[in-house]
Amino acid sequence: MSDEPPNAEEPGHETLAEELRALVDEGRAMARAEIAYQSARLALVGGIVGRIAGYGALALALVFFALMALVVGILLALVPLLGVWGAMGAVVAALLLATLAALLAIRAGLRRLRRLLGEAGGNP
Repeated sequence: MSDEPPNAEEPGHETLAEELRALVDEGRAMARAEIAYQSARLALVGGIVGRIAGYGALALALVFFALMALVVGILLALVPLLGVWGAMGAVVAALLLATLAALLAIRAGLRRLRRLLGEAGGNP
């Protein structure tokens, strides 16, 4: 064995420039593969999100129709007890009270959010 440095001309020994070029080429190939992977992943997620949104819209529509059926059923059940106008008034009053309760809950939530954001931002 000799103490001479390896010859760049010999097979299996590359120059530093060749190794750097190979490293850059491998980096580019890895970047292209990562971009392709993330693109496929994004397409898959997009399809799933679209399906979820569609089922969510269907669920909301079905809940709306169920609530309408409930309102009509309550109205029909109250007609013999209160008469047509009384039943209609009672159902409308109950719906308005439920609406008021929801609006008050929204207002309380907004006030709490303002307080939290005011504290976080340093404003009173």
